Amino acid sequence: MSKKTDMDKVLQRVEQIPTIPVISQKIMEISGDENAAVRDFVRIIEKDQALAAKILRVANSAFYGFLSKVTSLEHALVILGINEVRSVVLGCSVYKFFSRSGSKGFDRTRFWKHSIICSQVARFLGTRFNVQNGNSLFLAGLIHDIGKVVVDQYFQEDFQQILEHVSSNKTTFSKAEKKVLGTTHDQIAGKLLKQWRFPNEVVTQVSNHHAPWHDKNHGTDSIIIYLANLLAKLAGHPCHPDEKQIDLHEFANSSELDFIVKSGFRLDYERLRKLTSDIQELVLAEADNVMRLFK
Repeated sequence: MSKKTDMDKVLQRVEQIPTIPVISQKIMEISGDENAAVRDFVRIIEKDQALAAKILRVANSAFYGFLSKVTSLEHALVILGINEVRSVVLGCSVYKFFSRSGSKGFDRTRFWKHSIICSQVARFLGTRFNVQNGNSLFLAGLIHDIGKVVVDQYFQEDFQQILEHVSSNKTTFSKAEKKVLGTTHDQIAGKLLKQWRFPNEVVTQVSNHHAPWHDKNHGTDSIIIYLANLLAKLAGHPCHPDEKQIDLHEFANSSELDFIVKSGFRLDYERLRKLTSDIQELVLAEADNVMRLFK
């Protein structure tokens, strides 16, 4: 595919991507059933022991701050909640779907580490800022950049051009994608997740994670995902080493932060610096637990 690839052609190819695994579809179905009980979820999840282990890793994450160790699926479902467990299942399904190795110059291990950190930071920020009904934050944080993997897997020649543009110009993925594809990873992800019938709030947050001011319905949650992505990078965990670095001083005096503050978030340079330091410590604390979610 050439540089003249337009958005319509890209999105038409996305429409041909197969659906996610059956277990995720079942979880989505019963999570919408008011009569479903915890045991119904356990019965489905326990058939996949690797998935069950991942749910326990998340439940025991230091980012969540639970006081006692979670050792059973039933306990994890009770303390995390059905919607949060659904998010873990869907997130793991997305990872499994796109788990093959990436293109030359794109380290998938690094990419997923950034994604896992974003998922944890999103939940951490949700608690810190008392976000109500933040059940979608883990999932949106985990898969916010999935559009990059879609491009890598289905448009490899174009993705190589994007990587080269990012590396040679020290620019953002979005600017490079726009130049090469005519669209961006957040738009591609939104199209795919909508096609896969993911929760509307997740689709919205992922689609707007670079521009939460465009989200007219779930603005607070989209701001959380925006901040989680930014803070993960400030903490030293971007998804690519050559992408444009974030200058904390510059961001602290930006119109973007001004919008966030006006939206009810008490943030300034010192608070952002402290959050970054806290996140670095929590990532280290989780080195042998949730940071190994996909190992």
